[in-house]
Amino acid sequence: MARDPDFDPCKLVEHDSGEYSLVFDDFDDYVDIFDEQGWLGNGYAWEGVVQVLLAERSPEVLDQVEFDSEADLFSVRAGDPEPLAEVAAAIRDAVVDLDVLADAITRAEEQGLLD
Repeated sequence: MARDPDFDPCKLVEHDSGEYSLVFDDFDDYVDIFDEQGWLGNGYAWEGVVQVLLAERSPEVLDQVEFDSEADLFSVRAGDPEPLAEVAAAIRDAVVDLDVLADAITRAEEQGLLD
């Protein structure tokens, strides 16, 4: 896994198939924010947060990526790293400004993106 500042706080993984994955599993610092709103701060919840943030800032990216999260890992795949950099930027905004994260959780819930 390459560590690249463009993809922080996530990790970019290049697969033998030529596809790329972006993974994020550093949930511990943000669990309380999800918990306050009644959600587990797991990979699936982060998926909802990212979908909300991308829909408003880079909706075209949603057509270029495929979410593949698990409970203990947020993961998204694409054929090119460029849309994954947009996903990483959305996560970075949410972890740098916890108000952005809390607002995205609320909107993800309203849109039925959390389960």
